[in-house]
Amino acid sequence: NTTWYQEFKKVDVGDVSWEDVAKINPVDAKKLGIKDGDKIRLTSTNGSITCNARLWEGVRPGTVAKCYGQGHWAYGRVAAREYGKTARGGNNNELMPSDFDRLSGATARNGGFTGVKIEKI
Repeated sequence: NTTWYQEFKKVDVGDVSWEDVAKINPVDAKKLGIKDGDKIRLTSTNGSITCNARLWEGVRPGTVAKCYGQGHWAYGRVAAREYGKTARGGNNNELMPSDFDRLSGATARNGGFTGVKIEKI
């Protein structure tokens, strides 16, 4: 529900305002039979989400990049299409393991890295 962020989000090649995408290297996408704009599912040991694929050579092969803050649990008027009827993408938190720092007991801050399976749907 941060409209300024949705409009601001045109930093990298392939960024599109108001769209939830996972950026994938074209070489990886070809191996998986994924084309630019295809609906995909990202699955980790913690959960899965759906979003659109955006092919970009700036992503290292073997990885996927996804902007934080595009998917939502609550679909308010701004966060969803058609005023709350259709979800906009998936919340990255669904993929992340609930972990903590062993020394301090605080939330682990590791940059948001986790392994995912990518499949076209």
